[in-house]
Amino acid sequence: MRAPLSPCFHCGADIPPGMLVEERTPDSVLSFCCHGCHGAYLLISGSGLADYYRRRDWQQTGLIPQAFKGEYRDAYLSRFVYPASEGSVIDIIIDGIRCASCVWLNEKIIGAIPGVLDARVNYATGRARVRFAPDKITPAAIFNRIDQIGYVPRPYTEDAAREAGQRVHKDLLIRFGTAFFLTMQLMAYAFALYAGYFQGIEPQMKAYLQLFSLLVTTPVVFYCGWPFLAGAWRGICNGAPNMELLIAIGTLSSYGYSVYATFTGGEVYYETAAMIVTLILAGRLLENGAKRRASSGIGRLLELCSGQAQRFVGEQLETVEPSELKPGDLILVAPGERFPVDGTVLEGMSDVDESAATGEPLPQVKKAGDQVIAGSSNLTGALRVHCLRKTGDSFIARVAQLVEEAQSRRAPIQAIADRVSAYFVPAVLTLAVATFCWHYSQGRSLGASLMVALAVLVIACPCALGLATPTAILAGTGAAAAQGVIFKGGDVLEGLSRVSIAVFDKTGTLTRGTPMLVDIQAGAAMTPRQVLSLAAAVECGSLHPIAKAVRDYAARHDIEYPTGTELVTLAGAGVTGRVASETVALGSVPFLERLGVSGIPAELESPEGGMLVGVAHKGRYCGTLTFKDRMRDDAPGVISYFRRKNIDTLLLSGDRQECTDKVAKSAGVARGIGSLSPADKTREIAQLQERGATVLMVGDGINDAPALSAADVGCAVAGGTDIALETSDLVLAKPDLERLSLAHRMARRTMGVVRQNLVWAFLYNLIGIPLAMSGRLTPIYAAAAMALSSVCVVGNSLRLMRTPDE
Repeated sequence: MRAPLSPCFHCGADIPPGMLVEERTPDSVLSFCCHGCHGAYLLISGSGLADYYRRRDWQQTGLIPQAFKGEYRDAYLSRFVYPASEGSVIDIIIDGIRCASCVWLNEKIIGAIPGVLDARVNYATGRARVRFAPDKITPAAIFNRIDQIGYVPRPYTEDAAREAGQRVHKDLLIRFGTAFFLTMQLMAYAFALYAGYFQGIEPQMKAYLQLFSLLVTTPVVFYCGWPFLAGAWRGICNGAPNMELLIAIGTLSSYGYSVYATFTGGEVYYETAAMIVTLILAGRLLENGAKRRASSGIGRLLELCSGQAQRFVGEQLETVEPSELKPGDLILVAPGERFPVDGTVLEGMSDVDESAATGEPLPQVKKAGDQVIAGSSNLTGALRVHCLRKTGDSFIARVAQLVEEAQSRRAPIQAIADRVSAYFVPAVLTLAVATFCWHYSQGRSLGASLMVALAVLVIACPCALGLATPTAILAGTGAAAAQGVIFKGGDVLEGLSRVSIAVFDKTGTLTRGTPMLVDIQAGAAMTPRQVLSLAAAVECGSLHPIAKAVRDYAARHDIEYPTGTELVTLAGAGVTGRVASETVALGSVPFLERLGVSGIPAELESPEGGMLVGVAHKGRYCGTLTFKDRMRDDAPGVISYFRRKNIDTLLLSGDRQECTDKVAKSAGVARGIGSLSPADKTREIAQLQERGATVLMVGDGINDAPALSAADVGCAVAGGTDIALETSDLVLAKPDLERLSLAHRMARRTMGVVRQNLVWAFLYNLIGIPLAMSGRLTPIYAAAAMALSSVCVVGNSLRLMRTPDE
């Protein structure tokens, strides 16, 4: 009888009859399923990258559809190429990336192509950015080389990236949904069998229940759990046991023994195998969802410049997509619209809200000659803007690139169980074989010796070890979510538990991020309520943050005000209007002086040290309003918490150094650095990490997004921009900084429970394996002990559902 063919050396798939392609080496004969895989092997090994086959850790075998079938034309691909400071750049979605080794291989293969200047592949998104010299290499040649090693390249578009992510998510969702549904059915049979074990059951009914359990469990193990089984096999082939091997042994040991017991009249434990697969799939599904949300955050950055733009053609306006704008175009940006590209104001004056991009809480006056940033909001006046860059080169696009680069530098944290599995699993298998040989040599029967060896495998089955981390992570993240703290993965919990420095943004994080009316000083002839009523009347309907602060103050204090008429706004100065046919003006002191207002005090002082705005009625000064970006009430408390935990604190801000120092002192932060750009913040984070610090970054604005991704743990405060929430690892669902201290306590508690679970799992094996080797434990009792160990681990993890105390 002919031995079955070994799997394809390149893709790991089974080789169909008649399709075998062999490559003979001095040491062995390698089998391939097609000439494409054979050619890919020759290309990879010929490039000196054969180490790829040892390093890779795929979740599934086989080639993806359309591999080795690509037909790429430069006429089509040229539309996706854009110029860079050196050479040209094309973004590519690479289908088939399954592990970090795939990223390594693609970067090496693409980077070695003559004419390619640089190649970076983002594991989280499967997106490659390739910079090349167009006079030496064409996009089609790059695509063909990727195709030659078994991956499928496609030009990057938002739709293509979305489709690739949806395919992976759909596969995981189907596997988990199937496992969950069948496991719930299985539990009904298991309860009946347990009841029968203790209270008695007819043999025929017991046999039927066990057969039903077998039928229900089999698809859970071999369909839903196939990625783990395939990963375990690859670990064996590569000589690198990993978590998949632990899960596979745990699942197959309990399943295999249960199948044996089904046909020999013993007790079965199918539910153990099914629950392992279901719980691990749930963790994979959550991890995949977090990765998709993180990658979609880059798209949200660019959406700030989406919509439509009004471009001048002579003196006529045409509506175009922002992507159609090019340097030198003249556009009109009306009040309430966002600037689609970076540009220079040619005509007009307006207040512009740049807080999302720069962190500056107050609007900035923009007039002829001033530059405006893509994504900023125009508030008060229409502006004619000269475009400086294309949308792909704008401030927002550069920030998006920083975010993606920060994500691609981040490596996943290896689980503790993975680090010990390389020694634990081979040791257990060796002990099981040795046990069988010993008992058989002592005269016991083959069946009896096999049962003792099986007891060793079952008692050592790493169910508790496999469940130690995911159950604690699920319980910890679930409890935190109920308190408004969203962790995006188990590695975030581990990272947060080890932070040595907490870095904070200023505007919108430690402060409220918007101006707030904090004091009203009325003149001799008026009360503060009258002054506020006049101010609110002329600010009704305005988009300016000052106007909103005035109206909010009036609403909080039940101050009624009429609607002003003949309202005229002068950008960066103030507003005038009529209230009950009498003139009212509100604005800066120079603005009121230009209007000829009398009675303005020689010196104006604010008890709060904020920004002063004057109010005039009938040409006479009648009061002063003080605005301030106030500290969050809970900011000093969370800073104090980190100090008590011996964690350093640092404030990074795009605001002036003077303002940054004041906020740092008020909040109790050890040090503050101001006037930082998004790239500067990222650089500060990198320098801290180079000095050995584990960095927590807390922010809420677009300018925080690259730093949030670069930090070991990025935390976003709700109420900020969507991109900050999407690119962060940790989200405070409510704008309450006290939840950050709760998150840190939960992270420490969770990692403590993980360590307790791992200690229990190892102690259990340390005691149970010698008992099984001596023959004192039958497989039934070994399986019961295995199930009990899992229950202990899960029960210990459920303690995390309680809110952590100080």
